Amino acid sequence: MHRLLRMLPVLGFVAYARADISIAQDDILAGNYDGTLASTQVVNYLAGAGALYNDGFYGQRTIIANIEGGYVWGQHEVFDRSGLGLPNSPELTFSDGSVTGQYDYHATMVGHVLAGTGYSNGGLTTLGAGMAPLATLWSGAIATSFDPVNIGSFSTTDASFLTPYKVAFQGSFGSKADVINSSWGFDDPAAISNENRVLDGLAAQNPSVTFVRAAGNGGPTAAPGVGYNGIVVGSLGGSTDARPYLRPSTFSSSAAADFYNPATGQTITGIRASVDIAAPGEQFALAAYLGDSGSLAGTPYVTATPPTDQYFVFNQSGTSFASPVVAGGVSLLKDVSYVDFAGQPNARDTRVIKSILMAGADATLGWDNGQHLVNGILTTTQSLDYVTGAGRINVATSDGIYTIGTEDLPGNGGGSIASAGWDLATVPLGGENDYFFNLAFQTNTELSVSLNWFAGVSFDNSTGLGTPIDFANLDLQVWSVVNGVFTSEIAQSDSIYNNSEFLRFVLPSAGTYGLRVSFGSFVYDLTNALSSEQYGIAWNATTLAPVPESRAWSAAIGGVLMVLAWRRWRLSRRLKTS
Repeated sequence: MHRLLRMLPVLGFVAYARADISIAQDDILAGNYDGTLASTQVVNYLAGAGALYNDGFYGQRTIIANIEGGYVWGQHEVFDRSGLGLPNSPELTFSDGSVTGQYDYHATMVGHVLAGTGYSNGGLTTLGAGMAPLATLWSGAIATSFDPVNIGSFSTTDASFLTPYKVAFQGSFGSKADVINSSWGFDDPAAISNENRVLDGLAAQNPSVTFVRAAGNGGPTAAPGVGYNGIVVGSLGGSTDARPYLRPSTFSSSAAADFYNPATGQTITGIRASVDIAAPGEQFALAAYLGDSGSLAGTPYVTATPPTDQYFVFNQSGTSFASPVVAGGVSLLKDVSYVDFAGQPNARDTRVIKSILMAGADATLGWDNGQHLVNGILTTTQSLDYVTGAGRINVATSDGIYTIGTEDLPGNGGGSIASAGWDLATVPLGGENDYFFNLAFQTNTELSVSLNWFAGVSFDNSTGLGTPIDFANLDLQVWSVVNGVFTSEIAQSDSIYNNSEFLRFVLPSAGTYGLRVSFGSFVYDLTNALSSEQYGIAWNATTLAPVPESRAWSAAIGGVLMVLAWRRWRLSRRLKTS
């Protein structure tokens, strides 16, 4: 196999697949970045990372692997960790022997968003730091060659593609990545290519490794973002809005993906919501690699000795950069897990992490997952917004869901739960798990619930092939509860072709409620062995502040109050346990 792939495009400096590509001199800022333009530092705090930084979590216990066409160039000042007594990042580069292993401008920018430590001085700075600035960064390269005409395109082979993903998922020198980010794509709308199946199979076999990838820019979601077993990220813009980065980017993929049924050989077009969550993806200022290799080889701005203190500025935008914002957020949460949930591997399961991120997301402008009343029950058969999934990442809220309240119930699933929490559980075919909130809710309570499971895909290490096995159809419901009994159904997420279910709505009245996860059927089962399904679920109930603003503003204020309470709780918890 020899396939032409592409980096997901960057708007402003380089646009993918345009004959009139041009590079403007004022897209490159010489000298140390002075803070006069938009930077990733602003994005960090909009994404809620500040609350975790304040508690000492910078991703330092985690490994992030970035896998793209080329390597992250670690000689730029944003990767200088000498002042911290650490080597420059990335600490490991890897590829198949057939790969030339070229440094690349695009991978370098993405690496900056993931784990840059800031501008100059060799230490951690608040200006220009990546989302997880102290994470260990690995860089994998899959390109056998770069297209000199279509900037951003590259070619791979089966071996060049497979080798770095096996290293990141399965481990190297005794360590696996905690999170993998990929900001490249190709066309495979129904996720039937072996590349997509390999990645889904590796993710299912290695649930402690969370695979994050960009949705793509324009039209249907690009592969590997169209796959199932990971987190797919859309982009948000509006950096100058009164409430910045809640507006979906006009270029972010917005079309429903296709679903292929291997049991019937049929493809259903435009049926699946493939984007899981969104993050800021516009107006970044990022580390510039101007060496004569990778995608920019032969362009007018490469130099014999690449400068170490220059930046691409002015509208550096794309889902390429939204994806590492989320991957960095995953790193921060897993950093928390190594302290608060040491010895609890369930806390690092991708299905749990994904559910926690989605349940903690903020509704974006125009957010719509198709909820409507059916016989008095709030119903969605879509599950997620086609452009932004569950909404904008909010790591602070997700951290509260993660560490407060219910933390992984004993047994196979179900039981008494607090107003926020998570569970990794198993539901039998034809069965259901019931969760009962242990306190009654007040009026004006917003409930967010996210349910995620893996599509059954195997990966054969010897042949390098991924094979679909089964696809369970789980459903999520919210019920009113009287005297410990589910009495009437209030809401349901009942999609068929997604492996995510999601609800966000204001409860109709004060009272006691419960959640139900049911496994009534499967879409296909090629082995006739599917008798149960393991899932991650997370929930968050917030009493909206009674202020005369819009509902969205009230939700935001309520979230801030909850974050402050969670931070106080974490500090007291740490003092008691340390």
